[in-house]
Amino acid sequence: MVKLLKYEMKKQQTSRMVIGSILLVCVLGFALGMLLGREKLAAVSLAVMMLATFFVVFYVGIESILVLNRDLKTKQSYMLWMVPKSIWEILGSKFLAAILQMLIVFVMYVAVGLICILVTLQHTGHLSDLFKMIWQAGELYIDGLPSIIWGFAEIFLGWTVVIMAGFVGVILSRTLLLNAKYSGFLAVVVFFAIIIAVEKIYDLICPAICVNIGTSGFNPGFVLYYLVVGFILFGVSGWMADKKLSV
Repeated sequence: MVKLLKYEMKKQQTSRMVIGSILLVCVLGFALGMLLGREKLAAVSLAVMMLATFFVVFYVGIESILVLNRDLKTKQSYMLWMVPKSIWEILGSKFLAAILQMLIVFVMYVAVGLICILVTLQHTGHLSDLFKMIWQAGELYIDGLPSIIWGFAEIFLGWTVVIMAGFVGVILSRTLLLNAKYSGFLAVVVFFAIIIAVEKIYDLICPAICVNIGTSGFNPGFVLYYLVVGFILFGVSGWMADKKLSV
């Protein structure tokens, strides 16, 4: 499993390097602009970084789906699916790689954000205010910790279902829809149909399973529902890949 995970992470290495390079150039431009008094350079660098964020979040979110789709259309896929590993390990490594990729990019952005804050405070001569900001942020973090954790949990669970639905769509295009004239288009339709169905079903059963606990808004029914849906979609992907995949 570890070797498979390393293999999957290597496939996404180029995107990490590109994202890291863009962030490095932008943060250097911002720092130089602030320290040298060239506000235009700093503003442009910050604008480019913020604009790139939209594309980065979108791409990283679906990259694992694109990687799976590429694997199933190249000779590389033949070697991958022929290794002496179960189909569940292969798909599991792909899913874990998707999670790690998102976490790595998140850490990159946190680091860049901290650097920008430090440079700004240094430039304005209020570096001492940093400690006050940290203290105030710490108080806010402690008071709002449950809500923050729950917010990230909601995003993670929702994103998990999107990835699993993407896996179903991609594998479906290479199995049941392999000989279909518009297999790619049909796979996309299936993907969006799954996402919409998941949301609609949740809206229908929410009155019966949704119970908010405490001030954080924690909803165990939401967690249970999305975990079950994620496992079902993962199971469907694994079943199709194991029984019907043709590479």
